[in-house]
Amino acid sequence: MPNGLWDSDPTQAFITHITPWLGDVTLVSIAIGAICANALNVYSGAMSFMALGIKIPLTARRALVALVFGVAGFFLAWSGLSDAGTKYNNFLLVIAYWIGPWLGVFLTDQLLRRGQDVDGLLFSKGHKPIAGVLSMAGAMAVSIPLFSNQTDYVGALAKQYPNLGDLTFEAGFVLAAVFYWLLFKFLPQSLGRGDATELAVADAAA
Repeated sequence: MPNGLWDSDPTQAFITHITPWLGDVTLVSIAIGAICANALNVYSGAMSFMALGIKIPLTARRALVALVFGVAGFFLAWSGLSDAGTKYNNFLLVIAYWIGPWLGVFLTDQLLRRGQDVDGLLFSKGHKPIAGVLSMAGAMAVSIPLFSNQTDYVGALAKQYPNLGDLTFEAGFVLAAVFYWLLFKFLPQSLGRGDATELAVADAAA
């Protein structure tokens, strides 16, 4: 195989050692699989958006939101076709920038609430747990400017110590866990930890 084939024509390089008809079937299968996977991603993204509580007074709001997210995702992907490898790597890093803090909040909450019944918190109108949002935002505000190390942006510490690589995920995870623990302990119940039993009683009285 020529050394530059992967750069000039990666599709052909992928099937060059396969029987032509099997190569065609393989590429079609990959395309169909990608469509199916992305359909699930678009729909789940739309449902996550609607779970924020944003009201859209339409009977077909799920289909409408999924369509909007699908179109937006298409153009976003289209913009990344040039130098796709580098842009995809940066995209994965950006995802890690919020997943790390989210995991820090989630796992810390699981630890702090171990053995408790939290079902009532899921449906309580009086529970506004901003502690998790503040913890994630604070962790990202610190970890991204300091530890990011990608082609579009390099953080302050990453510039000074490039051999560290990109530690935004790890730093965001630790910072979010610490921030959430502090807010969980010191914020009022309705804004921080919440109590499922007390909130259920308050909702019933309201």
